[in-house]
Amino acid sequence: MPIIAAFVARWWLGLRVISTAGRRQCSCDLALWEKSFGTENPPPSKSGDALIFAETLRKASLADWKTREPKAAASRAGVRRFGMAVPPLALMVVVLGAIVKRVPVNFVLPVFLTAIALAIIFSYLSIAPELNAMLIASRRLRASGAFHRRDDEDAVIAATKALVWKESTPPILNLIQK
Repeated sequence: MPIIAAFVARWWLGLRVISTAGRRQCSCDLALWEKSFGTENPPPSKSGDALIFAETLRKASLADWKTREPKAAASRAGVRRFGMAVPPLALMVVVLGAIVKRVPVNFVLPVFLTAIALAIIFSYLSIAPELNAMLIASRRLRASGAFHRRDDEDAVIAATKALVWKESTPPILNLIQK
């Protein structure tokens, strides 16, 4: 069930929003952006898709989050590493166990799916602080006035939140659902 829920959440809150809001053409005042977010993560150009600005906003908000709340950011990074490492490692261990006949062959798939489900559960349980960091960055973006149109701001903020949902699932799901 967690795997199916992750597919639905990733599509509904991530991929669907990125396909609509992420394609919007936006123009940004780079001087106001740098004044608000610094020179470490500038947008690549003055105009482009909202997805480009969303990726830049996400990087800036994650960098700010790491300085404001280093423990929460480190915990979230640990959950991401867990989701990246555990499912393939579990599959490798179970397959090798099946080869040497220590694990029944019919346990290979359930153990692998359980590892994916655990990675998904941990990832979604720890998503709230990252979404909060995106909320803080979106408030700063609105206050900066870097985008001349409100629709551009809304599209960038929606695409940024969608990127969080898209990237929160373990990378193994990226292979299945694009």
